[in-house]
Amino acid sequence: MEAAKEAISITKYFVSLPSVRVLLSAIILVSLIVGSIIGIVYSKTLGLTSIISGAGTSIFVIAVPSILCAGFLSLARRKVNFSRALAVSLASATCYSIFYLLSVAITPNFIYAGFGLAFLIWFFTLKFAFGLTRSSWLFATLQMILHLFAILLASFLFEGALTDFVTRIVLATIIFILLMYSLLFVASGPLKKNLGISSSDAISMFASQWLYQEKEIEEAFDEMGEVASTWIGVARFTTKNGKMDWVVPYFHFGPFGNLGGAEFSSKIEAGLQNEPNKCTFVFHGTATHDLDPVASESINYVLDECKKAIKHIRLEPAHFSYRYGKSGDSKCHLLSINKDVMPAFSRAPLSTEDVNLAVGWALMENAADEGEALAIDCHNCEGEDVDYIEPGSPVAFEMLDALNGAKEQKKLMESLRVGWANEYPKEISGIASGGIKVACFASASQKQIFYILLDSNSILNSARERIIESVKNEFPKAICVEIFTTDTHELNAVKGVFNPAGTDHLIELEGLALDLCKKSYENLAGAEFGMVKRRIKLKVLGPYQSSEIVSTFNAVFSLLKIAVPIGLMGAIAAVLWILSEYKW
Repeated sequence: MEAAKEAISITKYFVSLPSVRVLLSAIILVSLIVGSIIGIVYSKTLGLTSIISGAGTSIFVIAVPSILCAGFLSLARRKVNFSRALAVSLASATCYSIFYLLSVAITPNFIYAGFGLAFLIWFFTLKFAFGLTRSSWLFATLQMILHLFAILLASFLFEGALTDFVTRIVLATIIFILLMYSLLFVASGPLKKNLGISSSDAISMFASQWLYQEKEIEEAFDEMGEVASTWIGVARFTTKNGKMDWVVPYFHFGPFGNLGGAEFSSKIEAGLQNEPNKCTFVFHGTATHDLDPVASESINYVLDECKKAIKHIRLEPAHFSYRYGKSGDSKCHLLSINKDVMPAFSRAPLSTEDVNLAVGWALMENAADEGEALAIDCHNCEGEDVDYIEPGSPVAFEMLDALNGAKEQKKLMESLRVGWANEYPKEISGIASGGIKVACFASASQKQIFYILLDSNSILNSARERIIESVKNEFPKAICVEIFTTDTHELNAVKGVFNPAGTDHLIELEGLALDLCKKSYENLAGAEFGMVKRRIKLKVLGPYQSSEIVSTFNAVFSLLKIAVPIGLMGAIAAVLWILSEYKW
């Protein structure tokens, strides 16, 4: 899985932008610092007059046109808000500042390379990231004109005829544009061959999803996808207080953002909330990214299949037994209700990642005696490790041994009392729109079981242990307190793929989880139960396509990590050489 780790590491570059105030301050600060240095270098004296003169000139030459460019862009193209426009201006202002300093310290020809690179920054970002295909040339040229005008008015860097100055800038710009398209052409080779898309299309589609939540890339996924057979399981509990449904889909909630099935954990819940006093838990089944749905629209089919499954449920008075097994680092919570079983697996405090469907299939076949079995991946410990549990791996056999260990325990069936509670916090990071839910099971002997489900990508083990300890202190008779997450990828857009609960707002998360445990306990009532597992067909990325995507993007980024720095240095060297050799 090293290739997957490398591909995932790319997302560390996806960051949230600072506030407008911070971006404005940064542009001004860069201008002041570089201007002060230029003043000292140009005058060759470390005096206050030199510093003030250089800083003032730099504010006018760099900061003012940069801020004006951002303002014009955000006003003319509302698609690009002011903070994003300022971020581009900050990048170009930094570029201008560095090359102005090099122009003063080494040779004036550096200023033309600065103009060319700044043009490239604006053009590339507007065209491929912001999707301004037609007007990217216009705004990139506009920022160049504004900076040129500022130099003409206030800077000592302008020398010679205006036509010569402009010609040199245009020549440098052409060199950088040729560099960009050369790199895109090289990167398009493996993308076109393996995925059928060009590098410019790939950048545009990923950027449009990241910035605007658009779904153009789903068309590429759909072409690459394949139809897979899998299951969806539904268990229903009814009490005098209402109904609680447990849904266990055997596909993956990915790939990220709003693409494919990334939001399905909350969308399934929302689509089934068609009755009062009903709560729907959507657990993480045994599935990896191989089973990512390719189209978000397939949620309608999934909901239809869930509703068909619910219609086939036959309710009976519920009796249950809880058993626990452990082998190596793998743990199994085996919940038996009537003839059906629901084993849940965790490896906490080790990272709990996705379990291959074939492994889950084997576990369910082994767990079921008379009725149905639904295997649940707790996915409850974040360690930034993406090793999947595949057939034949030692961990898969550990899980099987843990299950068998639980089955060997004495099975004592008791009448089931069940209660539940849920909340949808918006202020707790790491929790998606599906919120937090708690189910409490209790027997006549008053021993309790608490299943706490977070609509989250995972949870930090320190947070998991703290919540479990808090609940056990409140309920000393609890024989099991376990955290589950849905492994939703709804949050995995700007911050990358690791967005576990418990990173911050831990006190609030702990307090809310404990409060929901108390409410679920207070709502305990005798229950009826039924469970159905239904086979479905869904278009997914598939195992070969998933590995192909990862390996292709790894190859492209490995190439670009070397080619981009070398290409930029080559373009700068080419500009300096041509301008020094050409006789004007």
